[in-house]
Amino acid sequence: MRALLVVLLVGTASAQDQGFEVKVPDKLDAVVGEPATLPITIAVDRGLVISKDAPVILDVAASGGVSTRKPRLGRPDAVDPEADAPRFAVTLKISGPGEHVVKVRLRMWLCGGRSCRPLDVRRTTVVVANEPKAPAQSP
Repeated sequence: MRALLVVLLVGTASAQDQGFEVKVPDKLDAVVGEPATLPITIAVDRGLVISKDAPVILDVAASGGVSTRKPRLGRPDAVDPEADAPRFAVTLKISGPGEHVVKVRLRMWLCGGRSCRPLDVRRTTVVVANEPKAPAQSP
């Protein structure tokens, strides 16, 4: 019983202590016909970095009335490519009104000390696209 308790505690600690966070907004408001920017931020704990020797691959899959010029991005496409945890600003083209799902998949290597581990992170956001507001009529 004692061994089982130790295994459960270790398992719980490692699940909570991942050392990183990928932030993508749950919802993004946009206007049809105007570009929208989807921010993707990677935060790592002190002492950890995203490997600069391994690729950072960001795949963006949009549906319906949303598209992106470049569905696959890498570290050179980041806003700050030399940072220990690069961040991205993905430009989306909005062509139709309504709610559109955008799926993000980020693959990279998280390193600390002498070891690295692969990360495969998936996030989803909903783009709420509204028709442009009509200009106010003057009397």
